[in-house]
Amino acid sequence: MNRLQIALGVVLLALLSVFPAQAQNQLPSTVNAIARQGGTFYAGSFGTWTSKIISGNTSTGSGVSIIVTAPGALQDGSLWPASVLLSPQMLNPILVNDNNSETVTPTSISIAACPAGNIGVGTANQCATITGTFNNTHGPSAVVQSGSYGVGEAVSAADYSGGGAVIVDNAVPQVTNALIVATQVRPKVMIEDLRGFAPQFWTPVGGATAIGVPTTLTATTVGFGINGANTTGGTYTGTSTYHYCIAYVDLMGQEGACSGDFSGATAGTGSTNQLGFSAPAASTGAVGYTIYVSLASGTYQLAYKVPLVTQPTVAGNYPVANGVCTLTTIETTTPACAVANTSYGQTGSAAVVSALTLNTSPIDPQVTTVSTTSVYVPNAGGRTTYTYAPGSHVGTPGLPALSLPFTISAADATTVPSVLGTINVPPGFMNTVGRNIEVCGKASTSASTATIGSIQFQWDAVGQNTTGKGVQIGNLGLTPASAFSTTAVYTFCEQFTTTVSSASATGGSIQATGGYIATSGVATAAAGQGAGSDPTIAATGSLNLADDARLNVIYVHTTGTDGTALTLQDLTFKVLN
Repeated sequence: MNRLQIALGVVLLALLSVFPAQAQNQLPSTVNAIARQGGTFYAGSFGTWTSKIISGNTSTGSGVSIIVTAPGALQDGSLWPASVLLSPQMLNPILVNDNNSETVTPTSISIAACPAGNIGVGTANQCATITGTFNNTHGPSAVVQSGSYGVGEAVSAADYSGGGAVIVDNAVPQVTNALIVATQVRPKVMIEDLRGFAPQFWTPVGGATAIGVPTTLTATTVGFGINGANTTGGTYTGTSTYHYCIAYVDLMGQEGACSGDFSGATAGTGSTNQLGFSAPAASTGAVGYTIYVSLASGTYQLAYKVPLVTQPTVAGNYPVANGVCTLTTIETTTPACAVANTSYGQTGSAAVVSALTLNTSPIDPQVTTVSTTSVYVPNAGGRTTYTYAPGSHVGTPGLPALSLPFTISAADATTVPSVLGTINVPPGFMNTVGRNIEVCGKASTSASTATIGSIQFQWDAVGQNTTGKGVQIGNLGLTPASAFSTTAVYTFCEQFTTTVSSASATGGSIQATGGYIATSGVATAAAGQGAGSDPTIAATGSLNLADDARLNVIYVHTTGTDGTALTLQDLTFKVLN
């Protein structure tokens, strides 16, 4: 080794000692791909932004703030808004790169004009105030960059652009599974993972906790005169009694249980009253709410859904808001009035309902999901949290591919249906001829003597129902080799294919194209075992495939009793075509 090499080595060691974290976090030279190509967003490139501190922190601990310049261009030369790369809603981690380097997950970020008096920074430029728990002090000119190696920023950019796939690969080895799981879910964004020998697809999966139930409505939160409702633009009579409730909608457009029963007249004297609804309070995981109103002198069990969109006039067109309220744009699976949600930067919206509900619409999902032979009460699947989870196939935007166990209802009576689980489906999702899906699951109980059991499927949408009842599109049935004595387990899969598309509320058709059902018990291998299939050979018509809908998974047994209800576990929803 000559003297020049030794000298260069000494200089390099000195530089590394001054800027150790910067060298450790330096992105590889292979990260030079274009940040966005069509609907894909390359995380590695989104990790190449930098900014600088113009006002540092002299104290440490929680609640400490620094002020930084707006991020510059990415390595590919593209410019993105500061609100994307330093998203005040996503709060992605940042790395402060100086002698006291550290990664900090912000508790808040605000973007505004830079404060006056900073050298080289005028008030016309944007700056970000980042607040969090800082363990070290940081002075002006310290470099700030992505603490998520571009994953969080790419998800933010994809969501800002209307959705897409974020690509992660081995070019940035610091990306870990834990980092992906910690990234805030955006319902229209998936993560394509190319770090292994085969691609993995990270899509949103809900947690085990059901979304909250709104506070029961009162005379001050619903009725005539609330939020501008008047006596000239509606169709509600002041002398009739109506039942009202609202249900929260989660990040993936899945509804929760409706609020408790509240009934009363509209408080008006004419027959042209409107109903006003106050926006419910913010609730963990809620981004929207749906509204249910009974017919005049109706019941809480038969409170019908208030449409929030206009029926499309052409098959394949997306419904548009009908003016009842400001819809949430965070999710587009279930049209829902906006609820205040700071995580996604949304304020709540009141609602004014003019048109009477109809008994051909879906009914309210209730906490006690007890059905009758004529009223099928949905078993809502809304969740408080969603995280990215890996899978082997591409998910469907705005629709959970997997649902963890649903809540159980009361013990199932003979011949009385029980809705085991309900999946909300986006508008127009099945409104294409040849669309093919597969729905699978497992349901079990620890106390059953049932025989001749079946798992049924209902399509539940506006304009097509019979009072309290959707349209059955599948029926998997079987008779076990012998009656269950204690534990009963039903495993099932069913495929459905659209055969007719339509913009009409009753013009679409779906056919059950293949499926199976199997059971097992705790007895010997032969006892309590059985298998069956769906005998349906023709398509089911008179369906609304244009609007949003529900798919209800239902259990019915012909004889015997169940000491406890079945729990639907690991329900999967897969698009095959």
